[in-house]
Parts: sequence; structure tokens; C-alpha cells
Amino acid sequence: MSRNSDIVALLAKKRRGKELTDSEIDDFVMMTVKNAIDGSQIGAMLMAIAIRGLSKQETASLTKSMAHSGHVFKWDFEVCDKHSTGGVGDKISIPLAPALAALGVKVPMLSGRGLDLTGGTLDKLESIPGFRVNLSIEELTACINECGVFIASPTNNLCTADKVLYSFRDVTATADCDGLIVGSILSKKAATGVKHMVLDIKIGEVSQHSTIEEASAFAYKMKDNANLLGMNLVCVLTEMDNPIGQYAGNSLEIEESILTLRGKGTKDINELIEVLGGKLMSMSGKAKNDEEGQRMIREVIENGKALEKFREMMVQQGVDPVVAKTLCYDDYRSILPVASKTTDILATKSGWVTGMNSLTIAKVLRDLGAGRRSPQDKLDLAAGMVLLAERGDSVQEGTPWLRVHHNVDLTEQQKSELGGALVVSKERSLTSTSRILLTI
Repeated sequence: MSRNSDIVALLAKKRRGKELTDSEIDDFVMMTVKNAIDGSQIGAMLMAIAIRGLSKQETASLTKSMAHSGHVFKWDFEVCDKHSTGGVGDKISIPLAPALAALGVKVPMLSGRGLDLTGGTLDKLESIPGFRVNLSIEELTACINECGVFIASPTNNLCTADKVLYSFRDVTATADCDGLIVGSILSKKAATGVKHMVLDIKIGEVSQHSTIEEASAFAYKMKDNANLLGMNLVCVLTEMDNPIGQYAGNSLEIEESILTLRGKGTKDINELIEVLGGKLMSMSGKAKNDEEGQRMIREVIENGKALEKFREMMVQQGVDPVVAKTLCYDDYRSILPVASKTTDILATKSGWVTGMNSLTIAKVLRDLGAGRRSPQDKLDLAAGMVLLAERGDSVQEGTPWLRVHHNVDLTEQQKSELGGALVVSKERSLTSTSRILLTI
């Protein structure tokens, strides 16, 4: 039977809702990587998977095949990682990874770029002059052995199949298929040899999941498949209806990450770092329980060791030592990209702040150049916003609550939309502002 006949038979089988065997899935992945089948056939398989779904075993098999489609790291020690489904102002990985490394946890973190309304950790780091996210296998290995941490892009030799399939998912309306998302996330973690992982699943209007029920179902799929791969996974469901911290935008989020590592983080950023980091500390055996892990994370930020580890990581990934030192211990604004204009958005009425419309904020951020509509779009790394008020604050009509940093002019429509993004109540809310909703 010809290879073309093989793939047609697999497509027909999946189209009918039949379960594919491990070897059949492996064959499909290998044919994809070797460019042995047409793009139309790859798209057809992805659509069949999106419509018919994947069983637990199929998802685990797909994940393994994708992980082994490139280099797989083998370490002499256990390594940990944290992943987030993303949201406005989500810069948590940037201070968390060096904080964990400062406590002896090895963190090989493969991250992604932003697309549409979701920001990318790699884009944020590239606002640091000289920071390299594209590293060779040898360089990634050196980062872990010498520094204990990296935040980088998957190389061409890592999870090759994921790159191919992701590019087709983006243009075939299959990007939101849970089985394919699970495979994409876990294959990269498996390729880096991750043993313990915390997944931050965001819930909100700008998130992949809008309800706890949807997010919980996804969490159990992730846990089931992580277990089949021998990976210890804990999912933390967190609120994403409001931006995280005060700063949103690539360069500005590096600024807030440095402030956090200097011990000046906002309440919600500190909570997320401590909860997610504390989980990994206890999962890896570095702490007796989550509470001790949280205390250790808090202490390593307060005593400056996490900031120093961030400086080491920057130098290891190509940043000039003088630049890295200035960023951490001097005037970071002299190093980072700065927008040419700022515009304050005023509160339209007085009262107590109960929230912000993240969807409106995300759309304007994207249109100002802080995000991309397509992977080819060039970013404006200086564009962003700084919140001057947070939930629980009182605001007066006509006073600034948001400062927009921009290089292109704000339109009157954008100003109007942002003006309506602040949610204000006449009465002070007594509800919790914790972002932690559920742990699975």
C-alpha cells in the first residue's frame, strides 16, 4: 500500500469516529514532520480530530509522538515547569522562573509568542536589549547546568511536529480543540523532560475558558494525559476578568517584573507567584508542603536572591552584563523601550472600582501594536497601559485611572472605549479579590 493510501485510510477511519492506534498516530506525526503528506491531508486530519475528538489514549499517544519528533532532553535531576493559558498582563513566568531557580529548582521553560489578544512571554523578554530566546540545544543545556533556568523558544529540533501542526491549526479553525491543545502543551513539557508541572488555567472573557466548568473539564484532560506520560501535574484555576498587576504591554511588563523581584509587586502578582511557586516547591520535594513553599518563594524575593538569579539568566541568554545589572539594580527605564506619548483616561463617574473590562483593554493594546493580528505583524514593544486604580479603590469622576503609553495616536473611539472599561459601583464591594478559584 502506498503512503498516500495509508494516510487516506487513516483519515477515513478518524472521520468515522474510530479510535486510532498508537502506531497509526505515530505514522501520521512522522509523515507530517517528513513532509510526506499534503497540507490538505494534515488539515483534514485536524478537522476530523476537532469534530470527533480524541480519547485519553489517543491524546497521550499524540503527545508522545509529538514530543519524540525532535530532541528530548535527558537530565540527571528532576526539572519543573509552569504554564499558563494566558491573559492581559500575565507576566508571572518572568519573576517566578528565577525565584524557583534561586531555591535550587531546575526550570527549563519553553514559552511562546503573543497572538491576537494574548501576550507572549518571549515578546516581553525581547524588549530587553540583547535577550536571546532562540537558543541551540547545547545552549539550553548550558543554561540549566550553569544557571538552573531558561525561558526560551522551542528550537527547530524540539517538538518539530508541534510547530507544523500548530501552523495548520491556526488556519483550519482547529486551534481551540482541547485534545490538540493538550498535546501541544504537554509535548513541549515532555520534550524538556519535565517531571513536575503547575498549569495556571485562566477563566474570563479574554480567556480560552469562560466558566469554572469548562476550565475544570480541561484541567482533568490535562491531568489524565500528564499521568499517562509519567508527569506530575497540578492545575490552578484563576480569575482573568481583570488585568494582572498594574502594567500591560511588553516593555512595561518587564518593568513590573523587575519591580516585583525588587519586592514591590502588587498583591495579585505576589499571590500568583507564591501559590504557583509554592505548589512546585512541595511537588518537587524542596518544601514539606505548599505553605512552606510559599514562604520560601516570598523570602527569596524579599532577600534579593530571585532578582540576582534573573540577572544571571539574562546574561546567560545574551544580555550584556552592564545592561543586566542596570536593569536589576539601577534605572531600568534607561534600558527598556519607552513610548513617545502618554494619554490619561479619566473616570466617567465616582465610586468604588469593582473591575475593568479586560476584553476592551486587550483589543486596544493589540491595535496600538502591543499585540499581533497575525504572526507576521511587527510589535511596538513600548506600547502598553498602566492601571492607576485597582479593585477596591475609590475614584472620583474626572480623575485618571489608566495611563496609555503609545507611539501612534489614540483615536477618539479608543479613548471612549477605554473610558467605559472601568466598572464602578456606588457601594464598596466586600468580595474577595483573590484570583485563586480552584485547585485540581
